[in-house]
Amino acid sequence: MKFCSTVLRAAGAAALAVMLGSCGGESLVAFVPARILVFGDQSSVITASGRKYTINALTTDGTIDCVAYPIWTQVLASSYGIVFPECPGSAAATAVTGRILAKVDATAAGTGEADLAQQITRQLELPAADGGGISSSDLVTVFIGVNDVVAAYKRYELGASVDEVKALTEQAGIAIATQIGRIVDAGGKVIVATVPDVGVTPYARSKDLAGAALLNVLTGRVNNQFLLALQNSGLNDGRKIGLIELNPYLIAVIGNPAGYGYVNVVEGACLALAVLPDCTTNTLKTNPDGTSAGAFTWLWANELQLSPGGHGQLGSLASTRAHNQPFQ
Repeated sequence: MKFCSTVLRAAGAAALAVMLGSCGGESLVAFVPARILVFGDQSSVITASGRKYTINALTTDGTIDCVAYPIWTQVLASSYGIVFPECPGSAAATAVTGRILAKVDATAAGTGEADLAQQITRQLELPAADGGGISSSDLVTVFIGVNDVVAAYKRYELGASVDEVKALTEQAGIAIATQIGRIVDAGGKVIVATVPDVGVTPYARSKDLAGAALLNVLTGRVNNQFLLALQNSGLNDGRKIGLIELNPYLIAVIGNPAGYGYVNVVEGACLALAVLPDCTTNTLKTNPDGTSAGAFTWLWANELQLSPGGHGQLGSLASTRAHNQPFQ
């Protein structure tokens, strides 16, 4: 495949830079976006009140601090000096040029108003005067698919066959590639993340071993079909699409938590009553020593969503990929 993928490993920054610089043998061309458009599910959402679907930081007076504990798209946007209207203080930007178009509970294969296809359709159909459209000066992020895996698994729990739910997740992967194609056809430069392995989440750990294994397989089916469809589309010339993959990092962290500064990689840090996006540093579980769970020492915020530590890693991957991709 001609697009490059970035994987955060234990290698030093110099080795990582060499790896990125040699990706595909392309000379790097600096691309500075005028806007960042964000598509996907709740992993990319910041609410109007600045709340995020992870652990939220608090100010000294107890209000939400949307700048602290940034989600992955904030990390990426800040690297370009771009901010979102839901959290304008994230960087010293002269204008608010980030747009969050992602929706809570969105799926890749669904046809509802929240789902990926409709997110993109609304943006393409919105008049340019109102911020609509997608152009060659836009950097577009897409992170979606976890909800598709969970929905397929729930169908399995209700009696669908393994083959049936595998087919559902394969359709989700193809749908992601199709929507990436629409963005590229409109002129946008894309940073897209593959689906993190639902089989290693706290959600999977609440199932039996066979259930967790199936969630792993279903995640793989989404990603494999997405990559295959993108390869077959002819769009992957390395100049329009940058791919990021979090799963190698998740595997490394879960295999050696202490080596990455984590004390818990198996549970969600938020108390059960603190339903996202209402989880804050005041609503966390405790460690065995009685201290509160940490936003950067627990990998997961709840059964499916990453903690700020996990978001930071994904944001670092996205920023490195975007700044090194030979977008043209």
